[in-house]
Amino acid sequence: MVGWLRTYKIKQYLLPDILAGASVAALVVPQGMSYAGLAGLPAVYGLYGAFVPVLCYAALGSSRHLAVGPVAVTSLLLGSGIPNIIDAPIQDNPNNPRNQHAQDVYNHAAIQVAFLAGCLYTAVGILELGWLTNFLSHSVISGFMSGASVIIALSQLPQISFPRHDPVQEQLKDLFGPTWTPYWQWREFLMGACWLILLFTMKEVGKRNKRLVYVRAAGPLTVTVLSIAISNIFKLYQAPYNIKTVGVVPAGLPHQTVTWWFPFHDIGRFIGLAIKVCAIDVLESISIAKALAYRNQYELNATQELRGLGLANLVGAAFNCYTTTGSFSRSAIMNDVGAKTQLAGITSGVIVMIVLLCLTPVFRNMPQNAQGAVIIAAVVGLFNYEEWWFLLRVNFLDWVVFNVALLTTMFAGVDLGLGISIGLSIVLALYKSAFPKTSVLGQLPETSVFRNVKQYPEAREVEGMLLLRVDAPLYFANVNPVKDALYKYERRAKEIAAAQGRSLHFIIIDLSPVNDIDASAVHFFKDWVISHKRAGIQPVISNPSRQIMRLLEKAHIPEIIGEEYITVRMADAVAVCQVRSTS
Repeated sequence: MVGWLRTYKIKQYLLPDILAGASVAALVVPQGMSYAGLAGLPAVYGLYGAFVPVLCYAALGSSRHLAVGPVAVTSLLLGSGIPNIIDAPIQDNPNNPRNQHAQDVYNHAAIQVAFLAGCLYTAVGILELGWLTNFLSHSVISGFMSGASVIIALSQLPQISFPRHDPVQEQLKDLFGPTWTPYWQWREFLMGACWLILLFTMKEVGKRNKRLVYVRAAGPLTVTVLSIAISNIFKLYQAPYNIKTVGVVPAGLPHQTVTWWFPFHDIGRFIGLAIKVCAIDVLESISIAKALAYRNQYELNATQELRGLGLANLVGAAFNCYTTTGSFSRSAIMNDVGAKTQLAGITSGVIVMIVLLCLTPVFRNMPQNAQGAVIIAAVVGLFNYEEWWFLLRVNFLDWVVFNVALLTTMFAGVDLGLGISIGLSIVLALYKSAFPKTSVLGQLPETSVFRNVKQYPEAREVEGMLLLRVDAPLYFANVNPVKDALYKYERRAKEIAAAQGRSLHFIIIDLSPVNDIDASAVHFFKDWVISHKRAGIQPVISNPSRQIMRLLEKAHIPEIIGEEYITVRMADAVAVCQVRSTS
């Protein structure tokens, strides 16, 4: 905060920041209340989460455009995870629960998860462990988010009051099964459909015309105001309509909840859920912040971001807020309206504070179908169909990974889907590391350039020589696959040479892509050199880095192979071998 306050230009920055903050506030008030219901919490918790953490993030965060607050996927994770921890279902209406004690236990559990997530955030930021998220591929995260969006949308169908389910097949069974009739309410369906049409229309208008971006931001607020007005004018919450409403939303600022942090009902399960929430939140926030920083050409400090989000969640957990992170939709609005600094976030938080102090009684008769419509309109954008088509065209394996993450999340549930998605991402990273690419090189005609013969069919292999390249660092996990690949190429080269009545005299390995090797790789090189020297084939090493060369020298490999057979360029290695073969 000190950084941007020192350089703040009131004339250029103040109006855009206030407009951006007001636009985000108009979006986060109805969204926050709706997401709280998705998490199984009273609607006011969503407003708390759009107030306290926002002000804390503004103090430490480095992104000018990240809009912090409740988000859909985290809310879904809590809504599906907390009931398993406390062994109690979500109340039909957390604002007016049938069992107040059970709801209080649930609320305490949500705050405890927020506290643990804040601790994890802070630890990752202080220890600079953000690199761990690199193991989660973009295709896996996109698949998981898309699957979660389907579950969220189905769970919020505005015409239905089914019991909450996680896997898609359970929701579809209720929707199309023989027991659907008692839940059908055509008035709920009609109202919800109208709100959805209005929301999608306003969103599309804002997308197509940048000057009307405020229309896009005002969509949820418009639906909220209209639904409350219609509900009150026509008394839709009374018989014979009996439209379900939000209920009482307490007025006032959040109270302290530090005393809720301990004791834990089941610390192992709490930590497990907190890790899942933190992993998704980190990826969501950092990816949004990086994209917006790149688009607006300023530096983003990822470590500082993690610390800022950690502080936001820790302080939030001390004041009745469940876990918060950066929001895709609200951050996009922040950017489109033209926010210059985090004063926009502070403006949004102050407006939410005013709502908490003065306006919460207004939401009492807001129809729940309007809340469902707000959530559906928000999560539709999380289904990344563009990424699905892109991966299908570019990389089939990543496309398969996307679909596995999508389908497991949809049909196995959010918890299992997230676990499988993360496991799949790690397995994929390990697989690519354990089986690095190796290739045979050939010389391009009339040049001293050597390229992969599969990628460059015009490249010609040099007579009496086998030119190879390893395209990754070598360590214990991939030494054996690399060794197998090299010997496979060698057998093939010997068979071709024998069929032509020639012999294989030299094997040259290009180490230019290899930037690191461990002890297992050094042992492999030493054994490989000795075995080939004994077999009458001269091994040659081309273009090793200084670090690799120092390790090879410690194993006395240059002495064994011969100093002249270690060269800086592949062309030099070929020239040396040609001279030796004719002498």
